[in-house]
Amino acid sequence: MNRVLVFLDAIRDHLDSHAFPSVASVRVGIGPDPVSVQLDTDRLTDVARGLVVWADSLENVTASIWRVPHGGRVHLEVQGRTPCGIPVLVYGGVRFDEATFPDLPAGMRQEMPVFVLRQWNSAGEVAA
Repeated sequence: MNRVLVFLDAIRDHLDSHAFPSVASVRVGIGPDPVSVQLDTDRLTDVARGLVVWADSLENVTASIWRVPHGGRVHLEVQGRTPCGIPVLVYGGVRFDEATFPDLPAGMRQEMPVFVLRQWNSAGEVAA
């Protein structure tokens, strides 16, 4: 069977077995991140909530933030593996805010603990 079909079947099964928030896109291909999912929201609390739901469904989860080179947006990401071992990258973009992301220069990527996403589930939280 074609590897892309294996990835498609795996992500379909994973989507069917969880109550995930809306997604804007799902990309399936061959490479280091064969499945990537973009969340369909751009509010910090909503992106954080969606990423936490995904993180809770994956194994070996890591989280990171990336401020795009032009500086106006920040991508929040979680990466992990489905229970059957397929690597998945889930991300959402939010507007850059100096109070929320005080030490994140344009173009910089930083690892962060998943618990920060849990803290951002509540409005008004800022990065520690």
